[in-house]
Amino acid sequence: MSRFTVRSKRGAYIALIALTIIWGTNWLVMKLALQSAHPVNYNIQRTLLAVAVVFAVLIAQGRPVLPKSWLAVIVTGFFQTTVNFGATTMALAEGGAGRTSVLVFTMPFWTLLLAWPVLHERVRGLQWLGIMFALLGLALVVEPWNWREGLHAKIWAVVSGLGWAAGTVATKYFERSRRLEMLNFLAWQMALGILPFMLIPLFVALPPTHWNAGYLLLLLHTGAVSTALGFLLWIAILRWLPAGTASINMLAIPVVALLCSMVFLGERLDRIEWTGIACIGAGLAIVSAQAWRETRAARAVRAARDASP
Repeated sequence: MSRFTVRSKRGAYIALIALTIIWGTNWLVMKLALQSAHPVNYNIQRTLLAVAVVFAVLIAQGRPVLPKSWLAVIVTGFFQTTVNFGATTMALAEGGAGRTSVLVFTMPFWTLLLAWPVLHERVRGLQWLGIMFALLGLALVVEPWNWREGLHAKIWAVVSGLGWAAGTVATKYFERSRRLEMLNFLAWQMALGILPFMLIPLFVALPPTHWNAGYLLLLLHTGAVSTALGFLLWIAILRWLPAGTASINMLAIPVVALLCSMVFLGERLDRIEWTGIACIGAGLAIVSAQAWRETRAARAVRAARDASP
C-alpha cells in the first residue's frame, strides 16, 4: 500500500477513466446493497470499512496519524460524510439510482454559489448561464409540484449534493490557512462524520442487516473500492492533472449511473425528467468549460511570469 500512487500524466488519465467507471457503477451497487440493509446501518458499515482502508494506507506510508486541525475535520466531516453520505443512502433507498445520481451531481453549481460568500470567489460570466440551466433542470427533475412521485427521495438527493458542495468549500477554506495533508484529512473527516449515525441505533430500533455473500461483496465494493480506493485515486489524480480538467469526469459519472440503472434495474424516466437532465448536463458542460479555460489561462500567466527575466 505504501507504493500506491500514479506515476505519470498518462497514468493519471487512465486512473481517471477507472475512477469514472467505479463511481458511475457504484450507484447501482449501492441501490442493490440497500435491499439487504437499512440506510443507516449500511452507511455505518460502508464508511467504517472505508475508514479502515484509508487509515491502513496512512499508516503504511508512514504519514502522521493525528489531524492538523480538529475543527477542519469536524466541520468538513459533518458536511461531506454525515450529510452527503447519509442523504445519498436515504435518496437511493426511496428512489431510482440514475435519477439520484443526476441530482447529487448538481454539486458543482452549489459549490459555485457557496464559494461566493465563504471564499469570496465571485460567480462570473458564463457561470451564471450554467447555474440558470442547472436550476431549470433541477426543477424539471425534482418536480416539486408533483407530491406523489418520489419527492422525498429527490429532496434527499439535492440535500446530498448540497452537503458535498459545502464539504468541498469547507476543505478549500481550511486548506488556505492550514496546509492540510489530504490523506490524513480524508480518513479523519470520514471517521468523525460517521459518528452521528452510530448513535442512531442506540435510540431507534432498526431492522437487522441481512448478511450474506452477495451483500458482503456489494459492501466491499462501496466501502473499500468506491469510497476508499476511489478517493485515494482522486487524490493521486489531482497531483498530475488540474482540478478543472479532472472534474470534467463528473459529466460522465451520472451518465454511467443512468445507463446502469436502466439496463439492470429497469429504471425509466419521463420526457420532463429527460429534459431536466439535459438542462443540468448543459449547465455542467458550461461550468466545466469555464473552469478548464480559467485553469489554462492561469497556467499561461504562470509560465509567462517564470519565463520573464
